[in-house]
Amino acid sequence: MNKQGAWYVEKILDRKGCLERTSPTGRHQVLAANIDLVVVVASIASPPLRRGFIDRALASADWNHLPAALVLNKIDLAGTMDAACPETLEKVYGELAGYTVLKTSTVTGQGMENFKKLIAGKTVALAGISATGKTSLIQAIHPELNLRVGSVNAKTTKGRHTTVSARLIPLDSNTFLMDTPGLRAFSVDHIPRAELKFCFAEFNGVGACKFRDCLHETEPECAVLEAVKNGQVDKERHLSYLKLLHEENTYS
Repeated sequence: MNKQGAWYVEKILDRKGCLERTSPTGRHQVLAANIDLVVVVASIASPPLRRGFIDRALASADWNHLPAALVLNKIDLAGTMDAACPETLEKVYGELAGYTVLKTSTVTGQGMENFKKLIAGKTVALAGISATGKTSLIQAIHPELNLRVGSVNAKTTKGRHTTVSARLIPLDSNTFLMDTPGLRAFSVDHIPRAELKFCFAEFNGVGACKFRDCLHETEPECAVLEAVKNGQVDKERHLSYLKLLHEENTYS
């Protein structure tokens, strides 16, 4: 601030800790920067869980060497019609892929203390499709914020946008949450094709393939394909990887 009371920029620092995607127009888009953790928020129902979105967001975080976690929200809907199975998702993303997986409900309060511990002292980007409950999670741990919460369209089962731009919300002097707009598409075309395999954490611990440039498709003596057969790598996660490997700015 100068003597007249006006603010001005003294220095522009380099970005670090970026979460990125390729936009529907094919442009490289930074969703959040200078963050310590990416938390992918997925509701197990209402709207339906989309594993393709989860895999894309986690791959983008891994590409930028960002720690990531998965929050399975609306766990109070477990067992209802069309709800995803939390235990299966915990095994796939927690046990096999090695991510921190939390189960939360802003209705019952389940998992909210663990969510607080996960984000404490960090600058965190929340990523998810509309109406998965990103804003509700923030509201639940800081009800005085009085944030606008969206809902699901009964006809399309898709969320209505309430957060239209990224916003940084300070929770205390050391904890900041970046609530990003609900995304219906998350392309990772910015990740080089040959390096996408390194963005699926469970591929890295299954042993060495015969060929150093193996893409884990149909190559002989591929350690990842063998791991899919023996259950060390989830079959759907591998199929998701293959889809990303061959797509060009298309979405799921």
